[in-house]
Amino acid sequence: MVCSAAVLSSSLALSLLRHSSSPSQSFVLSPFSLNSALSIVHDGANGNTQKELTNLLLNGCTPADVTNHYSSLTLSLPSNNDTGVSFKSANRFYVDNSISLKNDYQKHVEDKYKVKVQGLKLGNKPEAAKEMNKFVEGATNGKIKDVMKPEGISDDAKAILINAIHFLGYWKYPFNPMSTNSYKFKGVAGEREMKFMNHFAKKFPVNNENEFGLALLLPYKDEQYRFFFLMPKETSNLDKVRKELTGEKLVHILKSSQDVYGDFTVPKFKIESKLDGVDVLKKLGVSNIFSNGADLSKVSDTPLKISKIQHNAVIETNELGTEAAASTMMEGVPMSLRPQFTIDRPSLYGILRNDDILFLGQLA
Repeated sequence: MVCSAAVLSSSLALSLLRHSSSPSQSFVLSPFSLNSALSIVHDGANGNTQKELTNLLLNGCTPADVTNHYSSLTLSLPSNNDTGVSFKSANRFYVDNSISLKNDYQKHVEDKYKVKVQGLKLGNKPEAAKEMNKFVEGATNGKIKDVMKPEGISDDAKAILINAIHFLGYWKYPFNPMSTNSYKFKGVAGEREMKFMNHFAKKFPVNNENEFGLALLLPYKDEQYRFFFLMPKETSNLDKVRKELTGEKLVHILKSSQDVYGDFTVPKFKIESKLDGVDVLKKLGVSNIFSNGADLSKVSDTPLKISKIQHNAVIETNELGTEAAASTMMEGVPMSLRPQFTIDRPSLYGILRNDDILFLGQLA
């Protein structure tokens, strides 16, 4: 069997979105962040514990496929902004001073996922939480703060793995702030005023000849990365699309987009979300790793199981890009009969690196 990682990881991203949010709420998550952390644990598991994680992360593929896919993605991320995109992924394994990781496992995750292992007195909860929050805030450029509360650390915690990411991408074609206006967004709960950014007389990849709705892609300066919207047809809705859209269909829709010359109007927004990873993963069939039967024997000689998974994500779009500061560029606004593409109804959105979904969310 050929392991189609892009399709399978897209399917998982959609499943994560369906099981962690309702179609009536705006939401964001990073499948890449969550799956990177899970793949690090996956590589330390044996038996049914690893099998469940393999089937979750790349259903039908091998454990080696999981390692190769998420490791290669982690190692290939640009850490600087020379190309117009900076995507930093930082993995920190906090290990209580009472235990140690096996040498082979520690070397593996350091090499494959750039994990830094740090000893910490997890029993000193205030100091441990302070150290972890400092790491997350730094790794996310201050976008995510205070994720770990002292009371959130279990009394018997022996190891805590944190993956923190920060994406900063500048549009290939920045929007002119002078063209940003307030319009009505036809949300799930009714109409509301939102800021919308406009491009006039431009070419962007569009696919509005599919069964789901209007797909629009906005390239970043580094064109490996693109932001996409998928707005359901007026005869459909976000709930229906969430239920029926598959990873294979989403990949096909985005790949089949063609450059179209027209006027484009898209919402300017900021969304913050968090989810309980244990609850979501149990809904997706992963249970062994949370039980006393968990086999993480490659990780440590001390028997371990996962007791908590917390995922936080923030996304912000503006005229310069995603998670970016402002500047001004003047541009004419001509009147014309060009095709008009407006994202003003509940939509799926995401950030792609080639065919891999780094962020996925919905604007409701």
